[in-house]
Amino acid sequence: MPPLAALILDWVMTACWPIIGASGMAYFSGLLFTTAGLLLGVVALSPWLAARGRWKTLLDRRTGPAMLGMGFFSGAATAIFISALRYTTPANAAIMAQVEVLYSALLCAFFLGESITQAQAAASALVIAGTGLIMLHDLSSPRWKGDLMILATPWMFQVSHMLSKRLPAELDSLSLAGGRAVYGIVAMAPFCWYSLRHGGRWSWRPQALQVLAVQGLLMSSINFVVWYRAIRNMDLSKATAFILSYPALTLFFSWALGRERVSGTQVLGLLVTLAGATWMSLLVLRAQDARQPRFLPETPGTDLVP
Repeated sequence: MPPLAALILDWVMTACWPIIGASGMAYFSGLLFTTAGLLLGVVALSPWLAARGRWKTLLDRRTGPAMLGMGFFSGAATAIFISALRYTTPANAAIMAQVEVLYSALLCAFFLGESITQAQAAASALVIAGTGLIMLHDLSSPRWKGDLMILATPWMFQVSHMLSKRLPAELDSLSLAGGRAVYGIVAMAPFCWYSLRHGGRWSWRPQALQVLAVQGLLMSSINFVVWYRAIRNMDLSKATAFILSYPALTLFFSWALGRERVSGTQVLGLLVTLAGATWMSLLVLRAQDARQPRFLPETPGTDLVP
């Protein structure tokens, strides 16, 4: 599958994810739902992991630590995100998650020493204004608690994605997806044990198992594969810039399915947040392009000269 096609498919599935997570919260605790979904994802990917020595690669000392980091950060972020959907709505969750561009800029500033420009600060202000508008609107309802929990997750996803980019280039998307799921289970297992001993919710009802199957077979397997197919073959910032528009699709799906009534505050918050997130992404892309080495046209008998 071409990287762009994989990215578009991931965009659609990501838009569905908050709705799937909200459905799961009717039957499960967020941590148990997340980890059980990862387990189903590993089962679904097992035939491909058994081929071409992928299991051996996952357990290799060169790749294991980075994949454990991927599994821990993505697993923890997913569990918190899904748990937050007990309080807030899928549309709100998708909009609040747009602060990921702020975390991305801060991580680049911290790890790469990149300064934050005035334009980036202005774009960040728009993102904060859009999410803050929704937070203020929700202060009189239980949604604000879920909104705050969502704000805590994007940096963890960013760290997980950065770790995946540092793994050997020969690893394919199936290996990365399998590693994220397997090590996610390993990282989340102790917390699941604690949850089960302290009132964690679980249901064997057919409707509950259907939602869990969708989470596992769609979000914890296919979604992982297409995402890594995309970001391993294009810049992470470009993929992130494209995927940022998914809250609009989540808002539409949530409304069309009758899960929530769309308010004017949500629409305004979405527009302001997307404006800031898109602006920030464009600034990052321009900065990356400026850092790329430029080459003179190749002439016969000479090498490319920087």
